[in-house]
Amino acid sequence: MQQLLQRFLTVSLLVLRISQSGKLLAQDTIPKSPGLIKVTGGLNAYAGFYTATGIAARNQTSPFGLSGSVTVTLPGGISLPFSAVLGNQGSSFRQPFNQFGVSPNYKWATVHAGYRNVSFSPFTLAGHTFLGGGVELNPGKLRLGAIYGRFNKAISTNLAEPDIIPAYQRTGYAVKVGYGKPGNYVDLIMLRAKDDSASIASVPQSASQTVAPAENLVVGATSRLLIIKHITVELDAAVSAYTRDVRSSEVSAEGSSAVTRLFGRLFTARISTQLTQATQAAIGYRTKNAGIKLQYKRIDPNFQTMGAYYFQSDIESYAIAPNLTLLEGKLRLSGSYGVQYDNLAKNKNARTGRQIGSLVVSYNPATKFGIDLQLSNYGISQQAGLRPIIDTLKLAQNNLSATINTRYTIQNENMVNLFTLTATRQQLSDLNQRTAAFTNNTNTNLNLGYFYQQVKSGLGANLMVSYTQADLAQGMKTQFYGPTLGLTKSFLTNKLSTSVNGSYLINKQDDELGETLNGQIINASANAGYQIGKRQNISLQLAYLNSNTGVAEQQYNELRGTFGYGISF
Repeated sequence: MQQLLQRFLTVSLLVLRISQSGKLLAQDTIPKSPGLIKVTGGLNAYAGFYTATGIAARNQTSPFGLSGSVTVTLPGGISLPFSAVLGNQGSSFRQPFNQFGVSPNYKWATVHAGYRNVSFSPFTLAGHTFLGGGVELNPGKLRLGAIYGRFNKAISTNLAEPDIIPAYQRTGYAVKVGYGKPGNYVDLIMLRAKDDSASIASVPQSASQTVAPAENLVVGATSRLLIIKHITVELDAAVSAYTRDVRSSEVSAEGSSAVTRLFGRLFTARISTQLTQATQAAIGYRTKNAGIKLQYKRIDPNFQTMGAYYFQSDIESYAIAPNLTLLEGKLRLSGSYGVQYDNLAKNKNARTGRQIGSLVVSYNPATKFGIDLQLSNYGISQQAGLRPIIDTLKLAQNNLSATINTRYTIQNENMVNLFTLTATRQQLSDLNQRTAAFTNNTNTNLNLGYFYQQVKSGLGANLMVSYTQADLAQGMKTQFYGPTLGLTKSFLTNKLSTSVNGSYLINKQDDELGETLNGQIINASANAGYQIGKRQNISLQLAYLNSNTGVAEQQYNELRGTFGYGISF
């Protein structure tokens, strides 16, 4: 802890010296306007107490600690945050130099250096973090980009940490060439990445874990085009050649076309190489009060790119999404409906299909009243693939969700009164009669709320009455209902702020035997804060929890309090 404190103090003193001088020996960016280095931060100290009965303590009996943060803002907007926490609940020190990077820009040029994540398109370079450099240039309508760096660092296994997953060092580059402006452009992208098979020692293979050096070449295109005044076209497509083991035997490519000769110099086809593609496209029509979009997506099984972390592959989907505005903008309707399938290669035992539909209606006839309705329906079913599906294992479910939210406001110059009513129902229906008794469930939630605020005095109040019921499989049911009350008030020209909150929830549980367990949950808290001058403040927090589910072994009480002091600079 002493070393941690010394590190934090050393960094803080260094930062303060830099801020006083206002100069740097070297700059990481081209400043838009001259200015000094800005240093901001704060220091917070706290101490408290904690007691519990009925359960094992979930906190220290007398928690205390000290935390601080310093943020250095360099000319050009580059921020360097430092933070440290010391106390009997744990200690830590954070600084930005483990993964530090900058992306200064000047007019139409942007330079990337250090740890960065850049996106060229969804199926090529899509936000993967790399350590290296790059540039993006957009003079006029020309769109150019290039990056190079390390995508993964080498990680070796050792006897002391057998659970570590080994990884080869991976380096790569990506280039982009395009034409157009934001919202109306066409880009061509290529990504090339490869693992260094000599970056780590030989990896022991097992049935559950196999690690091999891989190689990847991805060529793709992305575009957003305004065809005519009201019609837009979106396209993202890529073809990926992915070699799972660069040590496997080479495969000679047939033909001597220009394309084969070009990409043959960049990528070596092997036995473990797989060629896959991904495409998503949409066409939309939009007017002042209406619009519609048609969407299509297809991602081959096992599609991968080393420029992204994760892809949901083996899917094909179609969707339509209309929207409509009526009554001079007071009524808005939007929705969507789509279907999705897997097993594109027809090599799975079953084919799974999904149907997804949604509807959103918003009606605001006046500023004081409004109502929103949201409906969604998600269905999933299976069809026979390589083998017939056994009835007891067949998956066929429908999930319906509906939410309605209403609000009514009464306000004047001195006060605001807001009334809200929210109702939600979620229902899972199993269409397989053999399994429905074990999976069907319904959840219902009702919330009635009232919020009051005095504009000048700072007095505020809120009252919420809630009811939740869950009807589970095999006749089990759970209910929670009760009120929640809160009050806030400011004093001494808003220097002292106070609040109290309390809730009382009744809990009822019916098990499969027909027995009912009655319980209750009581929550209460009080908070106060006082502002000392412009940069200092003190705070006091108290909280009490009483939980009784009806089971003697699950009854407990907790009481905690915290006093804190903070200063900012």
